[in-house]
Amino acid sequence: MIDEKLTDKANTICLYRILEQYSDEEHILTMKDIIGRFNDEFGLRIDRRTIYSSVKTLQKLKYDISDFEENRKGYFLRTRLFEPSELRLMMDAVYSMDSIPQKQTFDLIEKLQSTCSVHQKRLYKHLFASEPDKKTQNRTVFFNIDSLETAIADKVKVDFVYMQYGLDKRLHPRRKERYTVSPYSMVCDNKKYYLLCIKEGKEDLSFYRIDLMKDIRILDKPVDFPPSKVDINTARKTVYAYAGEPINIKLRCRNSAVGSIVDQFGAGVRIEPLDDEYFIARVRTVPDGMLYWTMQYLSDVEILEPESVRQRAIDMIKANPYGV
Repeated sequence: MIDEKLTDKANTICLYRILEQYSDEEHILTMKDIIGRFNDEFGLRIDRRTIYSSVKTLQKLKYDISDFEENRKGYFLRTRLFEPSELRLMMDAVYSMDSIPQKQTFDLIEKLQSTCSVHQKRLYKHLFASEPDKKTQNRTVFFNIDSLETAIADKVKVDFVYMQYGLDKRLHPRRKERYTVSPYSMVCDNKKYYLLCIKEGKEDLSFYRIDLMKDIRILDKPVDFPPSKVDINTARKTVYAYAGEPINIKLRCRNSAVGSIVDQFGAGVRIEPLDDEYFIARVRTVPDGMLYWTMQYLSDVEILEPESVRQRAIDMIKANPYGV
């Protein structure tokens, strides 16, 4: 014989699942609806008294359920884990992340949508990835993240095969030897996930794209440097995940570029109006990333200082393949 207390718990869980899946403010379930759902979904016959009891139990557990006494129509789950706007924002983020493979993208979207009712899901049926061809071919991304998270927590090294795209548009090993690194953190930049680490035998920080890693192995070797000795905050000063030492860089920018400057470097960037057409921006970041970024804004952004970085920008412009 099934324990009565266990049956009561099962009824309460089943009721919550029914309210979560089928109810919302515009779709209020009557007592008859709920009894029918118990039978259709779980093959259970249940009476009104049990439903009343289960509703009270859920309400005591702080689940925000509107009942018949309040709305005079029936029952619905008023508050969910995510608000519709929050859910839309997270779904858009998952769709836009190139580092998440297509299949895992759909799996994540399905999990996110499981927090809303079947009626609310219809609001999101027209969402899709704008550029699915950009999604990584590496289906081990989530396994990679789990493995790296474990290694970082345990303060041990990892090794892996690092991949690159060939002319056949497929991933191939960059070299025969495996990469061995001390992992310290994972960061997201420009819709890609990167491992922030130090290569074995080196002292400087390096970035590796997690979606280009394959066959990660957690090694029984401690990291070369304790995390307290590694400047993880350097990662916040990078552009496009270029490694290196951040330096102060002075830019002259057209006023129309202020949005791009703030988008890239944040509201903390120093901006000094110069005249009606230009302003001065002062940022602290890694030179290689800054050079790559400014090449996209040649008509709007000019590197003024330091002179060494300015000269590198000039050399890059002269080396363009268009002969101009």
